[in-house]
Amino acid sequence: MCLWLNLNTGFWNIQPPSSAGDWQNLIRAVLPFAVLPAACLLLLSRRNLHLPRNAPSRLLLAYGAFATLATIFSPQPLWSLYWSIAFFATILVAWTFVDRRDPVESARQLLQVTWVATFIVAAIVGYQARNSIFGEAASGYGAVVGDLNGLSRSSGVARWAAVPGLVCLVRAYHTRRLSLVAFFLGVAAVSFFIVYRMQSRGAIFGAVAALLFALLVSSRMRRYALPFAAVAIVVICLLDSPAVLSNQVATYLERGQSREEFVSMTGRTRAYEHGLAAFQDAPLFGRGQWADRLVIGEHVHNSFLQALLNGGIFGAIPYFASWIAGWMLFFRLQKRRARLSPEDRVCLLEAGTVMMFFTVRAIPETTTASYAVDLLVMVAVYVYLEALSVSIARRPLRRTAPILSRADAREVAARLQPTG
Repeated sequence: MCLWLNLNTGFWNIQPPSSAGDWQNLIRAVLPFAVLPAACLLLLSRRNLHLPRNAPSRLLLAYGAFATLATIFSPQPLWSLYWSIAFFATILVAWTFVDRRDPVESARQLLQVTWVATFIVAAIVGYQARNSIFGEAASGYGAVVGDLNGLSRSSGVARWAAVPGLVCLVRAYHTRRLSLVAFFLGVAAVSFFIVYRMQSRGAIFGAVAALLFALLVSSRMRRYALPFAAVAIVVICLLDSPAVLSNQVATYLERGQSREEFVSMTGRTRAYEHGLAAFQDAPLFGRGQWADRLVIGEHVHNSFLQALLNGGIFGAIPYFASWIAGWMLFFRLQKRRARLSPEDRVCLLEAGTVMMFFTVRAIPETTTASYAVDLLVMVAVYVYLEALSVSIARRPLRRTAPILSRADAREVAARLQPTG
């Protein structure tokens, strides 16, 4: 007999795993209980963890603590406690990469491994859902669920594809080897095609916002990408009139929905109403992790509202602050990018671009308020920014000698000459 957590129904069961799917659920259920204590032991056995003031990952941990305390008010305390453990494990494991002799290098490796992981998963998902993505169907929206046996929807598939697409596009504009440029542009093109086919509006708007952000922040991308984008827009306008293009964009975004469905954001406004009503029932402390599923019976589809449901006002304060602290950290590092290595300049831009994508996606989806794929990616971004910030703060400023004119140099030389 074996204790395992049924991730589909949310109840604890005591029965032997009888299939590969049961064993998969068993491993997934037990893994947080093994990872969290291991991470705690690693952190305790090493030197003190150095994080900047108001580190976003530390603020997320404070939010998670409030959500864990609110577990006692949850309709299913064991269920909420399980997701709290998974939430803590994600952050503490990422911290183990910072607590080393060279925290910047290890945090950079964590960031790059995260990019590679999203690329691998996107490739696997793209292959399994190839009939919906690359087939003759008018759209991959909805049809992809059947190809993936209901394991993911269009929003999840688009998220997996958007992250490596954005990273590869940034890499392509900061790489000089033609073979690597071709590879990165090819991956980015396939990734954005998957996002286009999925018709996930959150991923589409998030990707567009992230691309515009990268163009505004990176002078190199402005130099090369903006002229190309301008030419592409002119060519598209020459092929079709603005009115036709406007109708095509509207049809694409509506996805065949009625006016009421489109205005309600595919039922999200209903979830928002139910979520606000549930928040008013427990405004101060919340109902613990995954309160939206357990209280209103559906995904609330908003990170900030989910934080209010999980941790109440007390927990939502550090959660909101984590977003602000993350962006303050990025722009502070961006101002000091001249002191960074070339590799860290590129990684910093990649981290900011991905963070912009998830910032926009936090409105129609949940990003860092509960354990999810988005949290795994964002914690790697936060930890890298934090390690880079601490490294720069400890690095002494390089003082250069003032440049003197020839007249001033002659005057200084004359003063230094010994007098008779």
